[in-house]
Amino acid sequence: MSKIKIEVWMKAGYKLLGREGIEGIKVERLARILQLNKSGFYHYFGSMDSYIKGLHQYHVNMAKAIAKEIAACESLDPDVLQLMLKHKSFFLVESQLLVKSKTTNYFSSEFDEAGKIVNRELLPLWRKATQLPENSEVALSYLNIILHFFYARINCDNLNYEYLHALTFETEEVLNKVMEEKHLSSEKIKKPTP
Repeated sequence: MSKIKIEVWMKAGYKLLGREGIEGIKVERLARILQLNKSGFYHYFGSMDSYIKGLHQYHVNMAKAIAKEIAACESLDPDVLQLMLKHKSFFLVESQLLVKSKTTNYFSSEFDEAGKIVNRELLPLWRKATQLPENSEVALSYLNIILHFFYARINCDNLNYEYLHALTFETEEVLNKVMEEKHLSSEKIKKPTP
């Protein structure tokens, strides 16, 4: 029974974390949403710090499960985009952790762990879709920039396939322009000046 109650508290906090960041997580608020007594929170978690550590582990476990699903994907669009919709909470939490949350005292490098797990599986699909050079470090840098762009723009209201598809298209256009400009610049360098 206590495992079920712990899961209930964790899911509610995780959902709030994705919507509002750490600032939205308050014991009284969670208890009100769940219609439970806040003493139950302290019984299961002891403190907010302990609860946040539990949310971190919950997030990492989600990342591991999602990474397995990404590994089975054949393309970014539509496969990974559909996966993002299936696991909205995870990607909204990533959005909060990476770019939106104002409070950083709970967000140490430990919270980066989940993103790294997902990115390892996402990188091959990203390289295939963008046709970036074989240099994994460069491809990962581009991926991180694009993910920050995605995470800065998504929210609970616009996280749907049409919006994600439009962001993907916009991202591809920008990347193509950058690559084209880089190619033109390197061509100018190769040509001797008269």
